[in-house]
Amino acid sequence: MDTKNAIRDFITHEMLRHALETPLGDDDQLVESGIIDSLGVMTLLSFLEERYALQISGDDLIPDNFSSISSIASLVEMRRTS
Repeated sequence: MDTKNAIRDFITHEMLRHALETPLGDDDQLVESGIIDSLGVMTLLSFLEERYALQISGDDLIPDNFSSISSIASLVEMRRTS
């Protein structure tokens, strides 16, 4: 499973308390739309660090990095190559 689909699957199955009418898109705004909140970001962060065996630093904890599935996947790819 590619990174975007793994992130989408985690958010959909582990974080959402209700079914969405349409599947999450790569560029849907997760925080702005209320899909995830600050606690959700921390839960997602733990998932990413465990699944991809990487360390995400405090400098990476900016809203832009967690705004969409695409931005989260970009952060993961950046951390995997550094």
